[in-house]
Amino acid sequence: MLVLALGSCFVGLQVAFAQTNSTVVNNGLQTANSAVEAAFNAVSAAEKAGANVTNLLAQLNNAALLLAQAEIANRTGDYNTAVARADSALLAAQPVTSSAQTAQQTAAASSQNAFRSTIAYTIIAAVVFVTVLFTVWRWVKTRYMKNVLEAKPEVPG
Repeated sequence: MLVLALGSCFVGLQVAFAQTNSTVVNNGLQTANSAVEAAFNAVSAAEKAGANVTNLLAQLNNAALLLAQAEIANRTGDYNTAVARADSALLAAQPVTSSAQTAQQTAAASSQNAFRSTIAYTIIAAVVFVTVLFTVWRWVKTRYMKNVLEAKPEVPG
């Protein structure tokens, strides 16, 4: 009887369950896919700039795995899991993008500094080489002139 009494209290109450529709899932997957793609492009650019991207690749693989799991869940109709995995992929990809951009900037600055150092060392080495060459030439010339001046000429006779 208690159940009937409680049931009669909730007769007019409509219960709504939160359901995830395919539009929300597709938007989440598209956002996560864009974030993973941006992270991939950033890591690729950082690698081309000469940065060490080993850790970034591991994080990017994790984001891609979560995105793949979200896609599979979406295809099987498990929309709640799909949204959760897509959100996780998005959260995993965003720091990879920013870290890759920072690594790219650092690598580019390092490369530029190395280039400038190489130019400076080349100029210094060239100046030292020319100075040593000139000094040796003057020493040889002075010695030759001394030998010529001290030589006694032979008179043919």
